[in-house]
Amino acid sequence: MKKLMALAAIAVAASGCVISRPTNAWAPITLDVQTPDTSFVDNSVQPLKKGTATASGIICFTEGDASLKAAMENGGITKVHHVDYKVKNIFGIVGSTTTIVYGE
Repeated sequence: MKKLMALAAIAVAASGCVISRPTNAWAPITLDVQTPDTSFVDNSVQPLKKGTATASGIICFTEGDASLKAAMENGGITKVHHVDYKVKNIFGIVGSTTTIVYGE
């Protein structure tokens, strides 16, 4: 019974319950990777302000709001110039995603 419980715990840990935003450079341990989201680039807007929003988790529990809307509100931004993402992940056990918005 103990072996079965240990196997179940390993399966849950290895399943990657803490899912972070995909990056261009995926690895089992992602310590500090930043990626752009080019779908939001608007050259008519100046990147004068910066707003961030983070969601993080451990094992199968995740909390936070890393939405674009939350990052805009946190930075007082109404017009978006571009968006970046910062990702941390350790074997799907501990992870976080931060949305970084630049704009006016």
